[in-house]
Amino acid sequence: MLVKPGEHVHLAQLLQFMVWGEQLAHDCAKDQAVLASEPGMQMFLAGQARQEGRHSLVFQWAIRWLTPRAPRSLLISHDMNQYRRRLMSALRRQDFTESLLAEQIILEGLGNAILQKLEAGLVKRETPFRKLRQILLQQEEAHHGFGLRTLKRMVDNSETSIDHLRELAPAYLDLGKSMVFSVCDSFRSIQEDPQEYWDAFQCGLPMWLREHPEDRSLIQNDLPITG
Repeated sequence: MLVKPGEHVHLAQLLQFMVWGEQLAHDCAKDQAVLASEPGMQMFLAGQARQEGRHSLVFQWAIRWLTPRAPRSLLISHDMNQYRRRLMSALRRQDFTESLLAEQIILEGLGNAILQKLEAGLVKRETPFRKLRQILLQQEEAHHGFGLRTLKRMVDNSETSIDHLRELAPAYLDLGKSMVFSVCDSFRSIQEDPQEYWDAFQCGLPMWLREHPEDRSLIQNDLPITG
């Protein structure tokens, strides 16, 4: 494995960041499965919760492999804690719509963007377990796609609106950006620019979260599009 001296620790720190995200995604999907009204959605979300739990274990295993002698005392970031509190508050209010936006659209989109860009660096460093990493990426994309399809159906059925979703989004987007830049030193220590990761995430958002066209029908038609 072609990792430069000192990179092991910084890669491990980035993976710890992913562990926190996966743990939050697991807790959220588990609660969403209870709130979901349709059996098919309940099954998908219960399956997502199991997958997120496995993702967390995989990342924790990778951390131990990278830094077997390092202490495990990293504290979760303030912004991640804030994100968790806001999302879990929505679930306690049984606000299924907000939870989909916060978890499947924003959090999953952010995690997917980070994993996609990290993957290129891991391949360059000849890091093992590439097939396993690809499975994780495919599952993250499936979770994101589920959120987009479900929200589109809810908009079409007048259960929510684009305007409402866009009112909810800024708080989560601001926290998401702060979360990324809270580990900027780790990114830069492996010659990565955190701004590029954030930009990649934004490019993966549906257009209605990126721009403000006047034609609302165009925004609704764009809802399931991730790029």
